[in-house]
Amino acid sequence: MSSGPGMTVFELLSPLEGRWVGRGRGQYPTIEPFEFTEETTFLFAPEYPMVRYEQRTWLEPGREASHWELGVWRPVDGGELEISNAQDSGRVEVLRGSLAVGGGDVLTLTLVSKCFGNDPRLVRTERIITVRPGELHYVAFMATTTTAVPERLLHLEATLEKVADAPQRPAADGAARRR
Repeated sequence: MSSGPGMTVFELLSPLEGRWVGRGRGQYPTIEPFEFTEETTFLFAPEYPMVRYEQRTWLEPGREASHWELGVWRPVDGGELEISNAQDSGRVEVLRGSLAVGGGDVLTLTLVSKCFGNDPRLVRTERIITVRPGELHYVAFMATTTTAVPERLLHLEATLEKVADAPQRPAADGAARRR
């Protein structure tokens, strides 16, 4: 990933495009610790510009379906990034945050929930995502009303490796169709 001057948020995210697979672990004071396998796919839609993503996880051992999340990443005013998603639990969430480019082609995204729905327990979420060539690592924190004091606590951590580039898209006809 080259991070030349004047690159847009969308261009900075380009190394994400493709399929990522890895493992992680989860914890929270109200649940038993667990391990999971994850597959996340990012597909770029430069005509909008947005990044569509799909994240699926399975509990290990046994590969029992655990979590499914779909959404879009889009650049917003001020060079920030916004993620809007829907989750299999019914929760919907909007996170917003910043991107920082470091040495060695490292991209760090720090995102905090701005609004969410369908989960009255949730007070706040935060995701810190670090992307290096071929590797994506993240930690997710949350605060809920289920603990004595709703404080920011670690919930998830995973490391994924890029296993495939994005599938070929048909050539754009130059006219994006919005409904």
